[in-house]
Amino acid sequence: MNFRQLKYFVKIVELGGMTRAAQMLFVAQPALSQQIANLEAELGVRLLDRNVHGVMPTSEGEVLYRHARTILRQVDNTRALLMQKDEDVTGKVSIGMPSSTGRVLALPLFQRVREAYPGILVEIVDVPSADLTGLAAQGRVDMSITPDQLPKRGLQVLPVLLEEIYVILHPGMAVSADPMPLAELAQIPLILPSLPNTLRTRVEHVFQQARLEYKLAGEASTSAILIPAVKAGMAATLLPWSAVNEDVRAGALRVVRLPPPTFFRELSICTSSSLPFTQAAQKVKDICLALCRDLVSSGQWAGSRMME
Repeated sequence: MNFRQLKYFVKIVELGGMTRAAQMLFVAQPALSQQIANLEAELGVRLLDRNVHGVMPTSEGEVLYRHARTILRQVDNTRALLMQKDEDVTGKVSIGMPSSTGRVLALPLFQRVREAYPGILVEIVDVPSADLTGLAAQGRVDMSITPDQLPKRGLQVLPVLLEEIYVILHPGMAVSADPMPLAELAQIPLILPSLPNTLRTRVEHVFQQARLEYKLAGEASTSAILIPAVKAGMAATLLPWSAVNEDVRAGALRVVRLPPPTFFRELSICTSSSLPFTQAAQKVKDICLALCRDLVSSGQWAGSRMME
């Protein structure tokens, strides 16, 4: 097994066919097929299923695809690390973050990096919070912005900020007070993040401590699904202000605080402690930290405060 075979295999899976992969790789299709056949023979498993629609990875192929992407990324990062020069910082930097954080952070981050380092290409990877730690630890992203991350072997965790969790409501839903009593919230249908999710776990704990049960109307893995349900008047939810800032400003949603003790979540920047970290990644990390400070201090990231 060699890097060329892994590169060929990843491209075939991503494009879903031998012909398209051969064209993109500038390799004759018979030669590409032979490389994959050699790889399957060496590993002793079938990696691809072929049908009229193209090719799909087998279960073993899925495992190899995930690991191959990580290996190839580490090779690219190592090469960039050895060739880097202060005056000419280039490269691709991937950042995993929840969709809620991306709504307030992604666009200004793109803009600042482009202005400061035109040679750096930033990729934002939007996945459920539960998947973010694995992406960073395995090197599938250079860093992740992860909610409520506990210490973990092989992972460097830098706490960045705390953001308050609000009740998110349809504007037409009447409430008795702001902050809203928890007993009143328990009477409203809620659509919440699916488990495992640290925010959902905290919601469960808050209600258990108050000896109350809430009305669960639905679950979703990302805020991109939760928010439309609230805007439609189906239910309320609990999210940080970052997830709904544009909708609140437009009058499509309303935020109401919970009573003390204030309900926060912690955001941290997580990186692998064992994999190479390129100069481009470090520059983007520095910009991300400075941007968080600016957004918090200017009030553009409402309900949040920087950590020491």
